[in-house]
Amino acid sequence: MTSLEKSGLPGRYKAWGYQHGVLPRLLWPLLVYEVPVSTVEGLERRINTCLRRWLGVPRSFCSISLYCTCSKLQLPVTSVLKEYKATKTRQAMMRDSKDERVHQAGIVVRTGRKWSAGRALTEAEDRLQHADIVGTVAQGRLGLGCVTRISWSKADPKERRSMVQREVRKAEEIRENSQRR
Repeated sequence: MTSLEKSGLPGRYKAWGYQHGVLPRLLWPLLVYEVPVSTVEGLERRINTCLRRWLGVPRSFCSISLYCTCSKLQLPVTSVLKEYKATKTRQAMMRDSKDERVHQAGIVVRTGRKWSAGRALTEAEDRLQHADIVGTVAQGRLGLGCVTRISWSKADPKERRSMVQREVRKAEEIRENSQRR
């Protein structure tokens, strides 16, 4: 972040550099090492201040506005905390691996006391199984059959991993929005 700060680039390019340069390099150590959620939250606060400065928004601009994917104005910036939770949940999904050694390794994902990857994984799987039971629901004026989605029961392991990660990100965004209100 300091090298981006000193680069002399315009702010929007610094934000792009964070999204495509800093964030991917940051996620690997967060995945490999046992880093608590509170440390990641502190890291995100520092990143938020830099992003606000680079994008030219006031300090009072809430972090939900930076990372929200459900509003009309969406910035192409990803939250470190959301990605951390998604990657830790994917790591917890290693228990379902086809490789016998990985399956029997007994991987334990430790994330601190605030949040548990195993609990988030079971909640996401439960929500996806419930969505299977409910089925596809019509939204707005769209007719039946216009919106299709992959069924949890018929998905292969790769699709299931991506579905769980998407569900964890969505649950984190809902949690952030409910905390703000």
